[in-house]
Parts: sequence; structure tokens; C-alpha cells
Amino acid sequence: MKVLVIFSNPPGQTPLRLDKEDKVIAHLARQFAGSVTVDRQHASEIEDVHALIIDSDFDVIHFSGHGSPKGIYLDKSDINDKGELVSCSRLISLLSLADKTPLVVVLLCCYSDANLAILANAAPFVITSKCRVLDEACMSFTKGFYEWLFRGHSVQGSFDHASGLLKAKGLPSTSFRLSRRSLIKHGESIFVESKPNLDRDSLLINLDAVRDRLSSFGMSEETLLHLLARKLTVHYWIFDRARDKATIPIGNLLFGEFSWQEAKDVVFCTKLTKLSPDVSIEHWDIWSRLLTSYNDLASSEYRTVNNPADPSQRLLLVETARLLRFYVMKHLQPATEILRRLGRENLLPHVSFVVTECGNAEDQLKLERYPQVVEALELALTNYHEIVDGLQPPEDTKR
Repeated sequence: MKVLVIFSNPPGQTPLRLDKEDKVIAHLARQFAGSVTVDRQHASEIEDVHALIIDSDFDVIHFSGHGSPKGIYLDKSDINDKGELVSCSRLISLLSLADKTPLVVVLLCCYSDANLAILANAAPFVITSKCRVLDEACMSFTKGFYEWLFRGHSVQGSFDHASGLLKAKGLPSTSFRLSRRSLIKHGESIFVESKPNLDRDSLLINLDAVRDRLSSFGMSEETLLHLLARKLTVHYWIFDRARDKATIPIGNLLFGEFSWQEAKDVVFCTKLTKLSPDVSIEHWDIWSRLLTSYNDLASSEYRTVNNPADPSQRLLLVETARLLRFYVMKHLQPATEILRRLGRENLLPHVSFVVTECGNAEDQLKLERYPQVVEALELALTNYHEIVDGLQPPEDTKR
């Protein structure tokens, strides 16, 4: 686990005992040095935060310092009053620059809870302060939360442990709030939210069909949900077109099957599968290449228009035929010998069908017979899917 702790105590503000909080975190970092890495930054300016976030992937990003209902204060060398007030919108923009979305963002800044609606987009778990918080309460919460988290407990369990520690010490135990946005319940249904970036709408993934399997993949439920939310942001382009039973890699040999008509409304996760780790590298390599190229073809823009065979859609059909030819030459035809070595000769007729229909689509384009072009592309895609589906590695049966 990698943790980034950012301290800011501008000279014009009431001094905070961040040195004591730093001491607590440093002690825990040494205690759990085998499994945890903690980077600590003092007198933090926004340029410092930017450099740290883009240089490393952090699981936890922790801000500690002064705050207001409008944002958090960072140091700034050219002013001497209260520091630089960084709005939560700017903070979210900053965090979005990281290659990896953190699992937890902690803001031990007064009034950070006032911006929870914005901050909820920062990570699956966000911890905020509801009001002015005493130094002693911050230090006790920090110790209880991270000691439990570093021992391998869940985020929710660690938060509950820290709240219990505050109560045992006679300190306000309701000063902090944990917002869990990774799992959303609506009536009898459950969802996970995946937000690609600030410029795109969130994806709301319905998990009803797999809710009984969320804890059966050798990882905690929250880890799986975080992985799911993050990986779908990588494949956001696939959601621009309606799909049925699209297979998308989640990570750690885990794959999900998803269906949607309008991704802006809801995406349904219909299946979660962990594949066998005993599959050969050659098998994994060719299947992953074909899966990625199939997903690209299945998301072709011509499949979303009302009448793709209309002559006005010629350019879309030309682009798709060109893309199909590219994938046939780059991945599909070289796969023929691999399929034989893997004992999947039954898939070779489908390869021939794809190659034939690819050429047919190109010929029909020259003849300007657009309905036949669409038919050829769809037949090619159907057989491409049969190859990808038939080549999928077996499920892990050792769990």
C-alpha cells in the first residue's frame, strides 16, 4: 500500500500541531515498513502536490491542515496571509491527473464535509471533517484509522475502529464522515460508480446479477469494487455504443460481462469470471489481442446510426472495412497456426468466414452496394465473436 500525506500549515493561520500527527504517521510507517510505503510532504504548495501525484500511484492520499467551506489551504511562498485557498473542484482536477485513482482520499481539514458532493468524485472512499476539529481528535483518528488499515482491515472497518477509539478517549466521535461511493444501494438494487474523468458522465454499473459473487474472488469486496470502477474508466470508449454481453478485463485474471443500451443510464454486469492461471502465455496473448480488437470493431460507429446502408453513411462503412482489414492482417490470420497448436481447429472455419466477409465488404463498397456491405461486416463480426468466445481460457476451478 502506498500512502501520500500532505501537510499544510500556512504562516498566517492559527498554528496546528501537525508535527504530532506527522510523528504518529512516521511511527506507523516504520512499524509496517514491509507492506506500506508512506511519502510525507510538509509546507505543501500546489506545485508540490502536482509533482507527487503524477510521479507515483498512491492508494491513499491524505490532506491535513486548515480548511474552509470553500476548500483547503495550501502554502504559497509569495503570500503571507492565510495561504492559497484551493477549491475542491481544483483539487479534484489535480487528483484526476494521477494514472491511478486512489482508493481513499482523507481530508482532515475543517469543514471539508461541506464539499462532499464534489469530493465524492475523488475516490471510492472519502473521509471528511464535519466541522472544526481539535488537534487531539485528528491525531487520535489518524492513529486508529491507519493502524487498522495497515494491518489489512477494510476501509470501513478501519474508520469504525478509529471512531471507537475517539469515543473511548472522550473525544467527539462524529466529527468525521466516511463517504463510500463505490457501492451504491437503490431500493433492492446495488451499483458501483465509475467516473472516467471530469469531462464524461459517470457510469453506473448494476451488480444485481453478480451480488452473491462479490466476495468469492480472493479479495475483499471493496477491493473488487475499486478495481471494477477503475478498470472500466480505462475502457470508457467501449461504452459509446450499445452492446450485449461485452467481455471486459478487470484485472488479476478477472473478467466481467456487461450489457447496456444507453451507458449514460445504466450498465448491467451480467457475469464475473476468474480465469485459470494455468493457461499458456501464448493462449493469453492471442486471446487478449483478439478480444481487444473485437471490442473495437463491435463499437464501430456505423452500428449506431438508424440506416447504416444509406449512401450518406459511406465514410463510416469505409472506415470500418479498413479497420476490419487491419485486424484481420495483424491478429486474425497470424492466429491460424496458434489455434492449431492450441487444439482449437474447430475455430478455423470462423477465421475463414471473417477473412471472406472482409473481402466481400471491400468488394461491395467498390460496387456501392451498401446493404451488402453492412451484411458482410455483420457476418464478419459474428464470426469474429465466435473465435473470441471459443478461445476464452477456462475458468479457475481451484477457488
